[in-house]
Amino acid sequence: VTPNGDVIREYEYNADGRTRLFIVPYKVRQNFNTDICVVNWTSGDTSELVILTFSGALRSVYRGQDPTKICLLSDVVCDSHCNLLVSDVTYSSIHLLGPDGEFMKFLLTEKEVQHPMSVVLYKSTLWVGDIDGRLAVFNYKS
Repeated sequence: VTPNGDVIREYEYNADGRTRLFIVPYKVRQNFNTDICVVNWTSGDTSELVILTFSGALRSVYRGQDPTKICLLSDVVCDSHCNLLVSDVTYSSIHLLGPDGEFMKFLLTEKEVQHPMSVVLYKSTLWVGDIDGRLAVFNYKS
């Protein structure tokens, strides 16, 4: 949106012009490489991370480390190297993905976080808010 309130760009349909990209675009972030990262809630207990190029082309869809298991992703944040940190409520973890959405590793697991709902990265500090009202702070080196 411009300062005058004009819409610059909208993302709604896939390249075919008929298939919707999102059901509930719950969280949206723009990566440093200009990609658009959207946590898309697909049902009450499942979600996916949709990554679009700035022009709206679908780059990738991430549905969790094991796509055969139900996964509820709740937030995404981008680091200075364009990596993605994604919170997973179902499996109490923070997934580290590369810029194209490929899984790299679990950054945090249930030993460090319980049902993370929100993530914020400020410089080298990672803030994680959980479903039980706790806020945990971690040192993050990208």
